Amino acid sequence: MRVVKGAVDRSLQAIELLAREARWMRMSDIAAELELEKGPAHRVLAQLCEQGWAEQDEQTSQYRLTLKLSLLGQRYLHGLGLPGLVQPILDEVAGQCHELVRLTVVNEGTLAWLAASQGAAPGLMYSPSMHSAIALHATSVGKAWLAAMSNDDAVAHALRGGLGKSNGPGTSKAITSVDQLIPELERTRQRGYGLVVEEAEPGVVALAVTVTSLTDGVVVGTISIAGPVLRIPGERYDAFHTLLKEASEKLGSVWPRASVGAHVHEAA
Repeated sequence: MRVVKGAVDRSLQAIELLAREARWMRMSDIAAELELEKGPAHRVLAQLCEQGWAEQDEQTSQYRLTLKLSLLGQRYLHGLGLPGLVQPILDEVAGQCHELVRLTVVNEGTLAWLAASQGAAPGLMYSPSMHSAIALHATSVGKAWLAAMSNDDAVAHALRGGLGKSNGPGTSKAITSVDQLIPELERTRQRGYGLVVEEAEPGVVALAVTVTSLTDGVVVGTISIAGPVLRIPGERYDAFHTLLKEASEKLGSVWPRASVGAHVHEAA
């Protein structure tokens, strides 16, 4: 039984690695990342190819995932009905604020992007990647989520997400220490929303609130509005906060009981 469990663990780790990288990878690099000898790594990859999870290029002998994982994830989400339930809510907010609206879900101790709606006109869009990692201490969604937990838990999550690292995520305006994080979490709690002004990206401001499932009271994600600083001055914050709160309540009322965290855009 121990051998079977180890094989499953290694296979899942390989799938997660290939999903994060989303590119062709050499077997030696995969083995190094998984801390495996080349022999065991080759067996894991061969099994994934045999089962249709991965494929190997005949010319370079490199590996990457097939679309099997993505397709299964999409089927699961559609089975839950979540995309169809949340998209109209995001579209409504985007139509009112005329900016980018995005939804995250809590997934494996962090946040991951799930859905978005673009309300800005063509040529004026702020359109970041939905596959990028979420720096909890440098994003509005991260601050909103961290503020919903105890300071001790928030600090632990933020440190794991890169807070305090010399090459950590965020701009020069981002929080860089626990001493800066704690007061910011208190300000977030007091005003009711997470706020970043050019902390995650230059020239970008974002506001976010948490989404709480009405079935069990658990924070399941966040909803945010983001756009250029020139289009979102401070006098618009209250109106955007109102839109986010109303949307959060709607999202919480339709959120399914089953978890959706395992089938979102990976934030790693």
